[in-house]
Amino acid sequence: MKSHNRSNALLVELLIVILFFMLSATILLKVFATSRIQSDKAGLTGEALSYAQNVAERLYAADDAEDALTKMAFESNGDTWTLDTGKFTVRVTASVENTQAGEMLNRTVQALLGDEVLFSLPVSRYVEGQP
Repeated sequence: MKSHNRSNALLVELLIVILFFMLSATILLKVFATSRIQSDKAGLTGEALSYAQNVAERLYAADDAEDALTKMAFESNGDTWTLDTGKFTVRVTASVENTQAGEMLNRTVQALLGDEVLFSLPVSRYVEGQP
């Protein structure tokens, strides 16, 4: 009779251990999946930042920003230029401030992932002369 009680206790202990490992595996799987998603998003954000910095540098150096954006395959929609890279979208918005001594050309380069703005880079260039 004692042997029977001992085997039941052993089976209960084994079931508890198996349950513990199953719960641990489930939690770890969720943690690893979440970290993978965050890692992919971080890599995409880094790639988008590098691309946007390149666009910002070209805009700052260009005498004709519209021509520079056209050469980089951006599509125009008024004062907004958009480029879909397949992974993320780069949007450039433009504005001009006229002063007595010249013009302040303001551009904003944004990287978007869906509708979420990942970051925004301002680009300003002053052009001397009569507005």
